[in-house]
Amino acid sequence: MLVALNDLDPYGLEPGAEDGAPWDEYELEAVPMVRELITAGSITGDQIDAIWSAWFGETLSGRTDPSRFEAFVARVNAVGPWPDERS
Repeated sequence: MLVALNDLDPYGLEPGAEDGAPWDEYELEAVPMVRELITAGSITGDQIDAIWSAWFGETLSGRTDPSRFEAFVARVNAVGPWPDERS
């Protein structure tokens, strides 16, 4: 998730780059997204936007090109498979 968020980089912070933000810049936002993926087995764009809005007061989809956001959602949902016993 963190790699995918860093690649999307909606604020142009360039996480991990020499003059950029720390590599884990988006970690706090990534954790609840990963939690949803593990618990439910997938995450929707609306769920991602709700998590992002809680932190920044705006949607992630609103910060990015629609095709890039759709690709991000597909990418993070392609991770897995998750164990059958979810907690």
